[in-house]
Amino acid sequence: MLVLEIFRISWSTFYYGFSLKNIRFDWCNQISLVLPFVVLSGKEKLYPYIDVLSFMGGAGVLLYPVWVFYDYAGIHIMSVQSMISHTLMIIIPISILFVSGHWEKEKSIRKPLAGFIVMSVVAYAMSRTLNVNYMIMLNSDGIPLLRNFSFPWYWVIAIPCLILMIHVVKFVFCVITSKIGKKRAAMGKYSKQLYEDEEIESVI
Repeated sequence: MLVLEIFRISWSTFYYGFSLKNIRFDWCNQISLVLPFVVLSGKEKLYPYIDVLSFMGGAGVLLYPVWVFYDYAGIHIMSVQSMISHTLMIIIPISILFVSGHWEKEKSIRKPLAGFIVMSVVAYAMSRTLNVNYMIMLNSDGIPLLRNFSFPWYWVIAIPCLILMIHVVKFVFCVITSKIGKKRAAMGKYSKQLYEDEEIESVI
């Protein structure tokens, strides 16, 4: 994921010259730069701040990829890069569930919301600095329903929708974690029984 994002930045810099705008501070771009370091750090307490947001960003783009093909119609190296990157944004959070049981202990959505607030602050600051509409921090043009409202009033509609989606993804993660836990417990019980049977046979 990190390599793909660095490639995108390098490609933009090579063709258009260096600019801070090449980095981009949208939802998915921020996650692509941060998630690899969170995973490589191995600090499970950081996972809930970003895994739900990563899944939402990846799934949202794959279900409605209009922005991917807006600049590069059809099959283009950058559209392929984007689709692979967004696919990883789904695969990585689900993979995390197999090595971490943190969703068995999470009782609220405070951590994903805290992660979103951090991303929003970064997006807002860079939107004002670069005059680029990161995470609809300047306007909501092109987004049905929200485009009829000015900043920041469309967030009155967007925030409840965001909270609902976080709850839905959190529920899905909890279900997956529960199934993984039950399967591990069953396998552990089977291994223990097998070990006990082997001990009995060795004694006989």
